[in-house]
Amino acid sequence: MDRRRVLIDTDPGVDDAIAILLAFASPEIEVVAITAVAGNVGLDKTALNARRLADLVDRPVVVAAGCAEPLSDPVTEDSVVHGRDGLGDLEWDEPRTILDPRHATEVIYDAAVEGPLTIVAIGPLTNLAVALERHPDLESMVERVVIMGGASFEGNVTPAAEFNIWVDPEAARRVFAASWPIDLMPLDLTHQAYLVDEDLEEMRSWGTVIGERCSGMLEPYAAFHDEWYGNRDVIMHDAMCVYELVSPGAITLQGVRLAVEVAGEHARGATFIDRRRALADSVQRVGVHVDNAQFRRFLLDRLHSLTPRS
Repeated sequence: MDRRRVLIDTDPGVDDAIAILLAFASPEIEVVAITAVAGNVGLDKTALNARRLADLVDRPVVVAAGCAEPLSDPVTEDSVVHGRDGLGDLEWDEPRTILDPRHATEVIYDAAVEGPLTIVAIGPLTNLAVALERHPDLESMVERVVIMGGASFEGNVTPAAEFNIWVDPEAARRVFAASWPIDLMPLDLTHQAYLVDEDLEEMRSWGTVIGERCSGMLEPYAAFHDEWYGNRDVIMHDAMCVYELVSPGAITLQGVRLAVEVAGEHARGATFIDRRRALADSVQRVGVHVDNAQFRRFLLDRLHSLTPRS
């Protein structure tokens, strides 16, 4: 079976962690590198968390650190949604996986030079924007970019803006303007995909390190959702990108045109998704619908099958 080569650009982040573990658990894809960007927490923590996750599954994967600040208007505080460390404030051993000495943008470009590449971008898009600036030919070399970000109807930082786009709208505008095919998984889709308390209990029942870590990371995330939304449904934003790759057709996609507002007192970071029927065959698509019962079962089965590999 030909495995799709995938690079994950990420700011782990609890839901990023679940997406990364799902990728490692999926034989359809080969994770060739994980590149870290500042977002949910600072770059020092996101890079450390990427190394922790590689260690958790004992995978010899390239991990590199990228941009510590967005292209403009640096974010000065870490999000508290994912814990102080970004992974639910659990205890972790010092990771054995070392950081690649290259900047993440060079890892992205080198991976594209080495062969067909799909990029899964589940954090702010700063690394990708800088990579495009440094290597203009990159957009013609990448097969596909699957992005978690944006919202049509309601943001989660402001009424208009979703977090990943809000952190660096200038970067998102550059990435959306490139010629590469893009599949965007916005909040309109990701809020349809969530785990519930019985899923966390099932993870604990496995009696495995993976089950313990996943349920441990997700518990404070569930508590945050309870405080924020009034229920403990754990929204699996970033896992939608990996789910689309490993279970084609499970997510309904629609051809669109994407744009980002970079100015405005109320609209900075807003994503505009043009859904007119004339765009049905666009290389830019947006996720519209997912069956959550099917997704939950798929995710749990894949994570349960995940064991460290030497």
